[in-house]
Amino acid sequence: MNASTRPGLQRASGQSRVVFAHREGRTRLADLYQRDPCRILFPVPEPGDPPQAVLVTTSGGVTGGDRLRMAVEVGPEARAEATSQAAEKIYRAAADSGDCIVDVALEVGDGAALDWLPQETIVFEGARLRRRTVADIGPGGALLACEMVVLGRAASGERFTSGLLLDAWSVRREGRLVWTDALRVEGETPHGAGFGAGNALATVILANDAPQEPLARARALLEQVADVRAGVTLVNGIVVARLLGEATRVRAAAVALLAGLRGRRLPKVWHV
Repeated sequence: MNASTRPGLQRASGQSRVVFAHREGRTRLADLYQRDPCRILFPVPEPGDPPQAVLVTTSGGVTGGDRLRMAVEVGPEARAEATSQAAEKIYRAAADSGDCIVDVALEVGDGAALDWLPQETIVFEGARLRRRTVADIGPGGALLACEMVVLGRAASGERFTSGLLLDAWSVRREGRLVWTDALRVEGETPHGAGFGAGNALATVILANDAPQEPLARARALLEQVADVRAGVTLVNGIVVARLLGEATRVRAAAVALLAGLRGRRLPKVWHV
């Protein structure tokens, strides 16, 4: 069988959308759409915690040519949190498969609050991932969000020496762009660009109407972090923290920072 008659590889085109609304004095599920391999679970939250959506990729991971679209919307005055069931795995891309595309849309209504807390994304050697996260926050809205990427499977002796990671963020408040950022790694992890021996990077952002207090709290929390390069700053009213180092230590530091900013533990799936 030659290349012209070889059947094409099956590609995933998954989509999920969950909408929460404030009704009758509490936050309730208002709308849900899901298409394989994207699924959403709704575990019973801890007492006092808001409703929780747990995003699942039923295929066990994604690879070149796959496309996933995920949207979380929290209506005015509602509160919710969204996370993932486990670390997302981005597998090695076949030579002719193209990139894996992941689009994330977060919408926080007037006076609403969303914690976007997916677990880490592991980018295997030879994988090609383009991910874009766009957040829109209404007046009085608050967003706490984290994305962590791990380049290669260090526990298996794997290094990221080929492939692509393009991870882009945009945050708008009341329709105005207040923060945008993009990380591009193509080929070997750039030791000379600040990664050193690190293979993991976590970005934590917090947007609300009173950022000074969480900024001070984040700085105090990061002063207690060991064996991880970390820093935090304020950009156009957005608290932005970076953590760089070995994957297990970055994860532990991110958990401590997020729990400190939230004032409570992370969702259960982070601890199982």
